[in-house]
Amino acid sequence: MTTISQRFRRIGQGFCATVWSVSHGSEAAYAVKREDGSDGRSLLKDYIMHQKILEIASHMTVSVPACHYFASAQDPWWDERLSAFPAQFQLACNVLITDRILPFPEVVRRRIVHLYCPGNLQSSINNSEPNQDCLIRPYLGRRRLGKSKQSRFEAFSLRNYPLHLDQIEQLSLDSFLIARVMAETLANIYWRAHVDANDIEFVLAPPKDTTQANIMGSPVLGDHVVWILDFDCCNDMSLDEEGVDQAVTAFYKNDRFCPRPGSNEAIDQALWQEFKLQFVEASQAILQGTPEARLPVLWVDLVEKRERASRP
Repeated sequence: MTTISQRFRRIGQGFCATVWSVSHGSEAAYAVKREDGSDGRSLLKDYIMHQKILEIASHMTVSVPACHYFASAQDPWWDERLSAFPAQFQLACNVLITDRILPFPEVVRRRIVHLYCPGNLQSSINNSEPNQDCLIRPYLGRRRLGKSKQSRFEAFSLRNYPLHLDQIEQLSLDSFLIARVMAETLANIYWRAHVDANDIEFVLAPPKDTTQANIMGSPVLGDHVVWILDFDCCNDMSLDEEGVDQAVTAFYKNDRFCPRPGSNEAIDQALWQEFKLQFVEASQAILQGTPEARLPVLWVDLVEKRERASRP
């Protein structure tokens, strides 16, 4: 990476890190994660797990950002970049440099604001710099409680915008394709990478290029694909009953990106069946003929059992 003449702008924030980028030039394609979040969260672990996922990425249709570099606080990477951060962030720390998942363009952001943002906030949201960094979290396992067209809350953000299943249906997005991509992703992460997928995040965002798999079109979102990111909470897992139980626990700890069993809604039931079928098929393609071939069905059984136990 070369010397930059621009200042870094914060484009996101999580428990582990703040995320930064620049607007133009050779480094605009990168996201820089700073380890300045919660104690106990590690970008070095994020880097290690990210590399494991990239090793199996060719087997998946989900998009995975390239992971370029991990730098400690003593790394020469900081020499020409520390002063490019705002004054309160001019303290070197561990950083992770990955490809940036590009946000949705302004025309898409305005459509989402028009559909779901309270009217009195729309102008400020449309003109807000932080809301330019729009990625969408698809929640196939959750519907909004109310049926109102726009948010009832006097707060709204396009950063990691939560798109629930009823909204996905309103926008005529391909929920079944998204479910299949998620199922295939988990199957490969479990059985090829031997990782429990704990706290990974699925987002919808524009494709990096036209060669990416499963590019979906939409009158509202335009071309988009499913991406995965954030691997710092992932853990190695064994391919046995203990590992399956670990993966099921991680599945339920995570946000409800994936479909869940046990819904009273017919479409939700069909979505879970689609997810389950794809998960088992993708898993068997990996494990067929091995002693571990029984584990995917065990995973499904434990997920369904846990869902039944959680309901009154």
